[in-house]
Amino acid sequence: MKTLVILAHPNLEESVANKRIAKELKKRNNDVEIRDIFSLYPDYKIDVEAEQQALLEADTVIFQYPFWWYNMPAILKVWFDEVFIFNFAFGPEGDKLKGKNFLLSFTIGGPADSYTPLGYNHFSVAEFTRPMEQTAYLAQMNYLAPIFEHGMVFIPGVYNTKEAVEERADKQVERIVKIIDELKNENPEAKIKAFVKDWFAHFDVLADDGYFNNHIANGAKLRFVEGEFIGHEGFSEWYAEIKKNIKPNNEHRIESITIAANNGHFDVDLTVKMKAETVDGNPIQLNVNENWKVEITRDNRVKIHEYRVAKV
Repeated sequence: MKTLVILAHPNLEESVANKRIAKELKKRNNDVEIRDIFSLYPDYKIDVEAEQQALLEADTVIFQYPFWWYNMPAILKVWFDEVFIFNFAFGPEGDKLKGKNFLLSFTIGGPADSYTPLGYNHFSVAEFTRPMEQTAYLAQMNYLAPIFEHGMVFIPGVYNTKEAVEERADKQVERIVKIIDELKNENPEAKIKAFVKDWFAHFDVLADDGYFNNHIANGAKLRFVEGEFIGHEGFSEWYAEIKKNIKPNNEHRIESITIAANNGHFDVDLTVKMKAETVDGNPIQLNVNENWKVEITRDNRVKIHEYRVAKV
């Protein structure tokens, strides 16, 4: 399994965190190709064919960059505009990236508490990355939860020490390497467990329904506490009502999970505890049993064909 890192830093030699992350990733894994796109294209003239070929040869694509002005450096935006084009990444014939893993890895200068409603950045990091999440869904890629660390800027005598930033960068490298290793060695049960964890993490923040529908089969049978629904339209209808009534940042805790192979698909049985708060400020606590019928598709995605929820 080959991993491609699109490295986007306009001044990498002056960087502490991104430079160290790129260096350590290459040292730790021979199957990692790092494309320093600013070094390759200092004039911003992207070789689209070369970049698309690199993507085609990869199984996992990691985007490594500093989080600047709540977004990405300009070179990476240009790269997306020119490389993720019609009938390559999307459109009637745009399935060239289908099933590939899509992972954001970025460094944030500010502290974690600044990305809260009462912090000076007001919004969560997840909210700022929504456009990239949707980019992955449109390209039919497997969007993985982003990896990032806070406090990744070193200003001599003003903010942080170089050693502290390097230590955080090493921590980020460890997280990236762990993901790469898990993707390489993944068995069906491990893949489904990771997916279930990610599914509920997206529910906790009330993510866009695009993430969920990307993993729901056409015509899937969905039975929630509120009633029965069918497929993408049914899920979106149910989910819209949930988002009207419940605040984000709730909690789903998986108490138990069992997975059994069954004639080409997998039966997944869960017990889950949910804590949430209504928009009116009333607490909600639910204990539920969930039964899923899923498959792992040829492009290595988990697809849900049946989803049943019952209160305990």
